[in-house]
Amino acid sequence: MSSDMLNAGPGGVVVVVPTTTSRRDLPLHVEIEPGESGLDETSYAKCEDVKSVAVERMVRRFGTTSPEAVHQIGQTLRYVLEL
Repeated sequence: MSSDMLNAGPGGVVVVVPTTTSRRDLPLHVEIEPGESGLDETSYAKCEDVKSVAVERMVRRFGTTSPEAVHQIGQTLRYVLEL
């Protein structure tokens, strides 16, 4: 979720929103459908669990999100962080 400028910067960290495949019907979880995302099953972005992760830990990509899901995650993060 971090900006490209941060991702390519000298800090060596990126900001991520972890996902889970467990549906918990929480308002802070954003659904990501399989198919175009490249994921094998429906997943949920856990917007209450934002993390900074060292770039070295990003060894492979599991999938991507649609622009609509990225927008919804961004809106949810704005709510969580009161931005």
